Amino acid sequence: MEKRSMPVCFTKEQHKMIEEFAKRNGMVNTSQALEKILSE
Repeated sequence: MEKRSMPVCFTKEQHKMIEEFAKRNGMVNTSQALEKILSE
């Protein structure tokens, strides 16, 4: 996996959507969800 160093900011609503995406896809945390989203 490529190492990322750029910080990203989200609103509370956006972060909640990312958390829900992670849960639906069996991911442990939002970082995993972001990596999946960025790889697509």
